[in-house]
Amino acid sequence: MADTRSLLTGIALGVGATLAARDVLPLLAPLARPALKQGVKAAILGYERGREMAALLAETLSDIAAEVQVELQTQRATDQASVDVRIES
Repeated sequence: MADTRSLLTGIALGVGATLAARDVLPLLAPLARPALKQGVKAAILGYERGREMAALLAETLSDIAAEVQVELQTQRATDQASVDVRIES
C-alpha cells in the first residue's frame, strides 16, 4: 500500500512539475541566455587558466630535467677524473 502511494505521489508530482514547467519556462527564458552566457564565459576562462598552468608546469619540469642532466654530467666527469687519478697512481 505504501509503495503504491509513493508511486502515485511521484507520478502526480512529475505531471504537476511538467505542467508547471510549461508555464514557467517562457518566463525564465530571458534569464536563461545571460546565465548560459556567464557559464560559457567561466568555462572559457577556466580553460585558459588551465592551459597557462599546464604550460608553467611543463616549463618547470623542463628546467628541473635540464638541471639534473647538468648534475649528472658533472658527476660523471668527476667520477671519470677520480678513475684517471687512481690509474695513474
